[in-house]
Amino acid sequence: MNWVPLNSKQIRAASYDPEAQVLHIKFAGGRSVRHDGVLPHVYGNLVETDDPEFYYKYYLEPSRVQSRWRRKAPSSSHRVKLLIFIIGALVITATALEENGELPINLSEITASGTGAPASIEGPVVSPQ
Repeated sequence: MNWVPLNSKQIRAASYDPEAQVLHIKFAGGRSVRHDGVLPHVYGNLVETDDPEFYYKYYLEPSRVQSRWRRKAPSSSHRVKLLIFIIGALVITATALEENGELPINLSEITASGTGAPASIEGPVVSPQ
């Protein structure tokens, strides 16, 4: 491997294989990290930048998170949550309706008091139709 020294306290050197698009980074203390799928211009920018640590942290370090490590929630769990939500909405709606299918709200209750609190005036039941 051909290592290129970098002007950084934390990142000592970088090595790149353009055919395989594999970048190796050697840190202070001897630890090294491999990045797959790195485009040639990213390696060129890393070698040419005045601040390799910033460039690495901003452009390369996030790519270390492998897609296999991220677990997507199965779509079935979203479907179950949606079904529970719909059933809950139907139950709430069904319990708000009286036996004859009308909402138990009097028009006078709304208009007389200006709020949802019951007023002293009794009026006809409002149908949702």
